[in-house]
Amino acid sequence: MKIYPPLMVLAGILVQLALAYLAPVRPILSPVWQYAGIAFMALGLGTILYMASNFRKNETTIIPDGQPSQLMITGLFAYSRNPIYAAMAILLTGSALASGHVWSLAVVPIFVVGVQVLWIYQEEENLEAEFGQIYRNYKAKVRRWL
Repeated sequence: MKIYPPLMVLAGILVQLALAYLAPVRPILSPVWQYAGIAFMALGLGTILYMASNFRKNETTIIPDGQPSQLMITGLFAYSRNPIYAAMAILLTGSALASGHVWSLAVVPIFVVGVQVLWIYQEEENLEAEFGQIYRNYKAKVRRWL
């Protein structure tokens, strides 16, 4: 069974909520951090929606194991080979901050490693097979995350 990245984010948020509301500790982050968390969540979600519209506009798949018809290398892809996954990590960081519990931040590196192992390595192989030297040149210029 494949666990697609949006489901990984949802699971991460549910774990964060469980940590925040079921753990016998009070929130230790100040309200300022909690409001910053809401801003991070908005930034992450907004970026994901913006990138999804770019995929539709370029008529290529956003599905991680789908068959791409075009290599996305402009816009946010000029700075990160995985801006949607980075936005998902930002969203998870925001939800952790919004919860007020620093332990909720532990979910973020777990997501990053998980998505890299479960999806990014395979996506990179597929893109290299599909686009060859063009993808290798892009990969040499642009970092995986940020």
